[in-house]
Amino acid sequence: MPSELSGDNYQHVVVHGLPYDRGFSHGQQVKDKILRNITHYKRPGNLISWPTALRIIRECYIPGLEKYWLSGLKEMRGVADGAGVDLEDIILLNARYDLSHISNPSTTCDDPTRSLHQLTSEAEDKPYYPSYPRASSECTSAIILSEATGNGEVYTAQNWDMSDRLYKEDGIIYLEVHPHPSENLPSLFLVTEAGQLCRSGMNSDGLGLCANSLCSSIDAIPFSLDTGVGKGEMPAIPPSSALRRLFLESPSYADGLKRVARTPRHVSCNLMLTTADNMGICLEITPRIIFRISGSAGSDTPYILHSNHFKTQSFLCQSEIQDTLAGGSSWYRADRLEVGIRRKALIGFLTESDIMNAFKDHAGYPHSLCEHSARKATEGPFVQPGRPNPYSGSTCTVSCVIYNLTKRSIKVLQWDASTCTWAGVSHMGADMGEEYASLLQYTRSLESKVAELEGRAQRNITPASEHQVTSVTAELSTNVALLSMNATAEPFFVGATAGFSVSKMVEGILSQSPFPHPALDSIASSSMQATNDVCPPTNNHTRPDPQVERKLVDIFFSRVHPRYPFLDRFSFEEFYQSYQLSKDTSRVSPSKPFHLHMVLAISARIMQLHPEMGGNINPEFYYSNATRYVDEALQVPGLERIQSLLLLALYILRTPGSISNLGGWHIIGFAVRYAVELGMHRNIKCGGPRAQDPYRIEIRRRVFWSAYVLDRAVSLTLGRPFALSENDIDVDLPVALEQSPVSGKEIQYDQSSAALTETKTSNLSSFVHLCRLRRLESRIKQELYSASSPATMPDYTYDTIIDSYRQELLEWLNNIPFFTPDGKLQEGYSLYDTPEFFRIQYSKALRMLLQHRITHFTSETNSPKDKEYLALSARAAGDICQYYRTLHQRRPLGWNFLALHSIFTAGLTLLYCIWAEREHADLARFEDIRSCSNVLFAISERWPTATKFRDIFEVLAKRMVDLVSLSSVPHSGLDDAPFLPDVRISPAGALQESTGFPAMNQDDFWAMLDELVDDDYIRSQFQLNGVESSWGLFDS
Repeated sequence: MPSELSGDNYQHVVVHGLPYDRGFSHGQQVKDKILRNITHYKRPGNLISWPTALRIIRECYIPGLEKYWLSGLKEMRGVADGAGVDLEDIILLNARYDLSHISNPSTTCDDPTRSLHQLTSEAEDKPYYPSYPRASSECTSAIILSEATGNGEVYTAQNWDMSDRLYKEDGIIYLEVHPHPSENLPSLFLVTEAGQLCRSGMNSDGLGLCANSLCSSIDAIPFSLDTGVGKGEMPAIPPSSALRRLFLESPSYADGLKRVARTPRHVSCNLMLTTADNMGICLEITPRIIFRISGSAGSDTPYILHSNHFKTQSFLCQSEIQDTLAGGSSWYRADRLEVGIRRKALIGFLTESDIMNAFKDHAGYPHSLCEHSARKATEGPFVQPGRPNPYSGSTCTVSCVIYNLTKRSIKVLQWDASTCTWAGVSHMGADMGEEYASLLQYTRSLESKVAELEGRAQRNITPASEHQVTSVTAELSTNVALLSMNATAEPFFVGATAGFSVSKMVEGILSQSPFPHPALDSIASSSMQATNDVCPPTNNHTRPDPQVERKLVDIFFSRVHPRYPFLDRFSFEEFYQSYQLSKDTSRVSPSKPFHLHMVLAISARIMQLHPEMGGNINPEFYYSNATRYVDEALQVPGLERIQSLLLLALYILRTPGSISNLGGWHIIGFAVRYAVELGMHRNIKCGGPRAQDPYRIEIRRRVFWSAYVLDRAVSLTLGRPFALSENDIDVDLPVALEQSPVSGKEIQYDQSSAALTETKTSNLSSFVHLCRLRRLESRIKQELYSASSPATMPDYTYDTIIDSYRQELLEWLNNIPFFTPDGKLQEGYSLYDTPEFFRIQYSKALRMLLQHRITHFTSETNSPKDKEYLALSARAAGDICQYYRTLHQRRPLGWNFLALHSIFTAGLTLLYCIWAEREHADLARFEDIRSCSNVLFAISERWPTATKFRDIFEVLAKRMVDLVSLSSVPHSGLDDAPFLPDVRISPAGALQESTGFPAMNQDDFWAMLDELVDDDYIRSQFQLNGVESSWGLFDS
């Protein structure tokens, strides 16, 4: 690549060998760039005068390099010889930062009468050109730990702000350094100025470094430091760039930190030091003291951000050293970067694209996070016409660099001043250099073998015509065309995403899920080893007893299948029998063993949450076995891929650590969108006997509606958009009867009657009826909570809509299946066959319907409708808590994230209703509060993740009882029993009662909630957006 700027990327320079040899190669490859850089920095006014700089280089930097970084001095000498310049010229480039910080005399100089003017005149009797520090706006950096990212990767990244000359004159390079094997050093991957040995970078061992300019009151010309040397003599100090290379050349993170701390310096700087081991340290370095900010796994804030001002508490709490950098963009650039990453980082879904977009922020243009040359401000795309720009200067963001320390990859983005766009290239770090040729040869060999195997597989498949169009006679008028990729494939809508790899996207989500792949010692050798085989794991001593696995299968089909009947039980049982008999299953679909182990994992999780069921099976054992097949399973087209995705989602939703993990929502979204690609949401009749098979049609419907129910439940809980609009669905609901695949004779398509009597019901009737409720809830959300809903609406109109939906909810409730006449339950009954289950679902829907209405009352509002809706909301919330308590007392429940959310938000709604009617408090509500507290205690017993929600509710409830009992309700009217959870279902030891609370006003409920959870966002979201935003309560 030529030295002049060409294309969109900075020149990529690769050097190998011993220090001098790689330096010489560096100098030869970018000679012209080096000469331009030297000429610029020697120009009067850009740094201190050349004679002064020359003396510092010879008396301070060269001895410092000889003492602390001899290999670096040799490499610089090689660069000088390769470029045909003096060694001092190359050291000038590498000391550019240091020399830009000592333009003015130090106030702490040993000899205060000895000024920079005098030093200059002593060296040479020539005119002195005054200059000032050039680092007033230079760089914004970030350390981003794995907890912040969606795929569990560690990053360090930086916007490099520097003179726009570097961009215009093409003075920047991407430098790749591969030391000689005898040096035993890692390879380095750096972005820097031509001729410099380091600006920012990473190494092949996963250490990363970014740097920021800092200015302090003790930055000084070297001889002014108190080093014990004779007056006027200079200590041996290397340029600060040596600290950066010394860190990246270190054999370990700890050793690198020691090298930084023990190397002397005479100016201040900030280093962001990160390791792929998920640790990062921000060091604010001054000539005397190092101040630090640390981050590691488990940090409350999984990132560290920095611009060009000191920000450590230890620095701010002392007065010996002052921050001498003037104000400006440094005071807000790091804040703007945080705005761009905070939301996703705190929930663990930050991506590399998000990081890049955050660095593109233009607030405060032209002196923004993405810095623009001020003298170009009248031409930029973000200039407001007619507003003059009072600033002048030439600093701009010359590059954005993102180092992925986990993958050892680098993205170098070059700024285009004319369009304010970034273009760049990704570089793989650890896989380049001397090993590149051998790795490339190995890769080509593997590709050849894969091609050969694919060819063999194709020869065993019956040829089919490509792009065969299926018959869609019933829907031609609606322009719904289906395209079959081959005779055996599922039909796809025209326009389906080409090359879409579901498995890779799901792998990204699973990699950041809170449960790691298990590391059980007894199964490490068998369950953790990747395999490409499609047969199940070999039977060995680590596999549980077959009777236990039979029990797990039965648990799934008795407890999970009635709620989400998307698996074909007959096909599943057929494969399970072969699995139990250890028959050869190598020719079956790879999704079969994946489904089996996911079913076993989900059931094992249920047993784990139900100690009374007996058994001690770790679900991670089966989940680990399932992950061996996940890639192949998610490549299988058709229904089986959707079934695989739904099994993954169910497992995540039942995993205790998934409270702050939204992976389930994403996976369910993939499942629904793939169902749309298959046309499963439309009532379309396709040609061919296979497509018309009633049994297959019924399975398709069950799969689609299971995905639909899960999508609605999770999306409503998280306040997120549905994966598919209600207006796009016209497929029939499944038949409410179990059936076998024998020609579909048992299937009857008579769904005209909504009421289901006991003689007509089966374990699928509750599922069908629940689908009807989810459709009703979807309409409620669309009309009352979506962005298209009117911002303001007359109360009578709003209330008319609410009353209409209330009537539909009552009709749904009156038509529930009656499984248990007279309240009698059979042994082994299903939770989803109980009246309490349906009443909980009805109460949740009613609470959602009224949530937005009741949270917009004002102090002047006191209409009959207001009171009616408050009473209805309180009763709905109370019923949720009471019915959950009843079900748990009857038989301990297994909890999941959706149930916890329902109970917690019901409890908050109940407290709000009591507060709103505190002048006339209904004492029956306190029994509902006690039920909510009991259930939350029961959940936290089995699910420790729920403890903080239990504690928040307990404190809120106690304060509410105090407030109401002291201000409104006679003491004689209150129950003498303490406000404690019922000992029948939870342990004693509730939180201590809090002391008094200030006088109330119309906003005191929200003030009380804010005080406990310390998040203004929660208040506004819960009050203004109702059910859509109640997830915000979990972010506190």
